[in-house]
Amino acid sequence: MKNNWNKILNELSYRVSTGIPDLSNEQHLMKLWDILKEHKWNIDSRVELLKNLNELEFKNKAELQKYASKHKIKPDTKVTVGDKETTAGEELPDNFNKDGEYIIEPEKAPKKNKDLDQDIQTEDEFNEGDLSEDGVSDEDFEKNEKIVSVDEPMSLEELESTLPKPLPFPKKYVKVLHRLLNTKNKGKITISDFTDAAGGGTLESTAGEIVSMIGMSIDDEEQANKFFDTLEEHTKKNNKGKKNNRGIIDPSWVESARKVRQGIRDRYDRAFGKGNWKLKNSSWDIKEEVEALGVEDYRRDKGFSTDVYFTLEVDGVTILDEVSLKKDREANLLNSTSGRMLDIIIRGNATAEDYERYDSLYGKLKSEMSTDDKAFLKRMEEEHYTEEIPDNVKVSKVKKKQEKMHSDSLSSNNDAIRKDIDNFLSMSREEQLKSMMNIAKQLNQTPYDTWSEENLEDYKKLFEEMKNTEGTLSLDNVKSVLKKLAPKKSIGMRDIQKASASLLVLNPESESSKDFDKIVENSHNHAKATADYLLSNETAREGLLKSIREDFPLQALMSGEESMHLADLSADKDTLKNIFGVDSFEELEQNLKVRETPPPASIVFSVKGKEEIPISTINTRPDGIGYGQSWKLEMKVHKDFADKLEEQNKKGK
Repeated sequence: MKNNWNKILNELSYRVSTGIPDLSNEQHLMKLWDILKEHKWNIDSRVELLKNLNELEFKNKAELQKYASKHKIKPDTKVTVGDKETTAGEELPDNFNKDGEYIIEPEKAPKKNKDLDQDIQTEDEFNEGDLSEDGVSDEDFEKNEKIVSVDEPMSLEELESTLPKPLPFPKKYVKVLHRLLNTKNKGKITISDFTDAAGGGTLESTAGEIVSMIGMSIDDEEQANKFFDTLEEHTKKNNKGKKNNRGIIDPSWVESARKVRQGIRDRYDRAFGKGNWKLKNSSWDIKEEVEALGVEDYRRDKGFSTDVYFTLEVDGVTILDEVSLKKDREANLLNSTSGRMLDIIIRGNATAEDYERYDSLYGKLKSEMSTDDKAFLKRMEEEHYTEEIPDNVKVSKVKKKQEKMHSDSLSSNNDAIRKDIDNFLSMSREEQLKSMMNIAKQLNQTPYDTWSEENLEDYKKLFEEMKNTEGTLSLDNVKSVLKKLAPKKSIGMRDIQKASASLLVLNPESESSKDFDKIVENSHNHAKATADYLLSNETAREGLLKSIREDFPLQALMSGEESMHLADLSADKDTLKNIFGVDSFEELEQNLKVRETPPPASIVFSVKGKEEIPISTINTRPDGIGYGQSWKLEMKVHKDFADKLEEQNKKGK
């Protein structure tokens, strides 16, 4: 008889009130009996199983500990360890708390190894090996209908003439950069259209990282200037007129990359002395490339938010430099959502013991958690995410209200909206584009003219299908229409409400358009309420600082694991030590606080008797005003902190 024991245990978890099966609980065993019966277990097998549940056997103590960490077990549970009959509590006396609950130790992160393989032949692999070729072939790229060439393309030969030989980075990026330089930023193109070594971020920022990596790799100053000058001239020629008629890479990204190169080289001079270091190779943040640099295990050893990697030779030894790139000094240090409020509230209110366990589970997938872990998280939410927190701060409540407002407006304005649809479909193309401009403004789709032109045909199809729907307009029939128009696309509530919003604002003088103004107001109110709560509630402020600890880059920077470059500004271990006057992130963290005034609200480093140092601003805003399903919680580099970085960087020269 084939049985799925995991499925049976999951079903038992669902049926017991605590969500945690306790196999010493008679009521839980009765439910298990019923589930086994449903799974066609005969009576003898059921009796045998329940009998064995009270006779747990383990080869050794380690096996018992492993079992206890994943299953609910009591100190008085009878067990056999080897040949010894005992209880779990007697065998593991230090593993149970005063309430008889098994203590699950937080998993320790594996120790990173930053030492490189000194014998690896990186240059050969980058120029002639598998990493020299890209997965998007020339044929695939040329056949891609989404690709539109710039008006004045650059030849591959011209680009190659600006680069060193052999190449210190994977050869494929010459072709990738060439494609990016010669393509208009038009339509729904992504980095995957250009390379199989796809990264995160916007297409523009990703292209900027590649330009920075290549530019930094050029050792000779004259050749580096030729590279940047060539790109600057090309991008200026191809970035005129409307946005959708411009190239992907504009001159500002070239200028940023030029500054990044200078900033990194200045940092090397400060750290090792001018003339005492030599650049060897570089790679993008791609597993195979990073390991080709000599890194032993990419997933274990990579930096916190590293974008590009460089290897240098210093005193005959090859070392690794991991760099997080930011276009300029106004970059985001944290880009999260107000959905993080649950995490913030729990961290601000949890006991020291609960906090340690909660922190150990942070970032794990639910599928990776034990039943006991899931129940613990549920308890944390029920204990701390209470009615005392205003409804307009809770994302789930705000989303439900927004959905209801859309639904109510569609149904109550059904006849008027259908007339507006008929009117739009009868317009000339010129009139339709004017109407689309209004939709673009209401939905904040910039640039308005480009968005209107690119999306007109799609919206005509949407309105045509909505015209043919039966009954009262609703979010459900909007969803059905979207699925009909794009059967292979996953349609989410954001898509549905965005389409709904276009219907509500189709006639700017309509009642439904006024309703959408109220929906927008609801969205802005949540952003403001979240900010107000974070700043006014003491436990929320404390929770915010704890919540961002793992996602704020300062820890990786203070440890020296990586450096951050904001154009020509360097935020590195030595610079930060000089600014804050502390040697470790732990010391820094103890003196971080949330400051409301003077505006803007900020995370600051504050030591009694000394000048406060603002590090980042705190900002909340809707992401998709009136239709989005999340609200941004952003922390940008504070102007005063950028000034401090610049001051310290200059001192080191």
